[in-house]
Amino acid sequence: MYPSIVTTSVGGLKGLILENEKIRAVVMPQFGARIISLIYKPTETEFAWHNPTIPVKKPSYQIEFEDVSGFFDCLPTTEPCTFKGKKLRAAGEVSSEPWKLLRLERGRKSITVGMQCACKVYPLLINKQLSISRGKAVLDLTYRLRNLCDEKLEYHYSGHNTLCINPYYRIILPHEVSRLRIGYAVTDRLGKMGDEIQWPEALDKEGKTVDLSKVGKPCEGTGENLYTAKLRESWCAAMNEAREEVIGFSFQAEVLPYLLVWINYGGWREYYHIALEPCTGRPDNLEVAVNQWKNYATLGPREAVSWSETIVLGHDVKRVERVTADEGIVE
Repeated sequence: MYPSIVTTSVGGLKGLILENEKIRAVVMPQFGARIISLIYKPTETEFAWHNPTIPVKKPSYQIEFEDVSGFFDCLPTTEPCTFKGKKLRAAGEVSSEPWKLLRLERGRKSITVGMQCACKVYPLLINKQLSISRGKAVLDLTYRLRNLCDEKLEYHYSGHNTLCINPYYRIILPHEVSRLRIGYAVTDRLGKMGDEIQWPEALDKEGKTVDLSKVGKPCEGTGENLYTAKLRESWCAAMNEAREEVIGFSFQAEVLPYLLVWINYGGWREYYHIALEPCTGRPDNLEVAVNQWKNYATLGPREAVSWSETIVLGHDVKRVERVTADEGIVE
């Protein structure tokens, strides 16, 4: 009977399958508390991208083997950097580490899993809770981040979610977004790091119009990190227009005021995926975010901050007006 939770094993690592009538999610506490699979059961669509060359396995922490499959948390940086004498690795300190399983509740109407992980280099402790409820195509996440030291800490958090795509997909951002700022890029087709470009249609360096909301083809050889300014509307979505399927994200803009749009059409490692990442600042490199762009978050001594995110799946959707935690996907 749904909702249900059962144990599984992937790549020799223990995992949990959370399932109800609408969704099936595979969560890996021993592998960064990642959601490595998120299936919408009415259409059996997999939304979580899987690395086609690297199976799920115990991480080596070598950048050339870094696995960016699934949905995971990057903290206190995403790009590798040295900040205040601390060497911080790619994808942060918790994205591949084992998380401690703190809570597992099986109720008649809902299932809840709680996990925790402490950074080894940077004195931060993060808690994450995932919940599904009977009959809802919704995955609810709640977080609590705590500063473990007696000094103020600057940090960057990004909720990474690598999505399966095809050329029928469109990226949908809040109506307030009209410009994006370039971060890391594989090519200079849109400009250089720090440049601002129009959204959804931008001009490339040859003066041609590029519809950035329309997902490209896997052979284009491009890849860009594109950041919004601070948001008032805290949502985004990816829609398969041919199948009228949507994955939507709703989050708290007061804690996660920026959105990173990562579009990778074969340019980075020949992978083909996108990610729509709520984040605390920009760009992904903590040192650059603090010392150059000045867009980052802080926690005071022993201070904590909490936030939530809702992931909503759906089909037979003609258009997306907004995504909220209460209303879901609004047409």
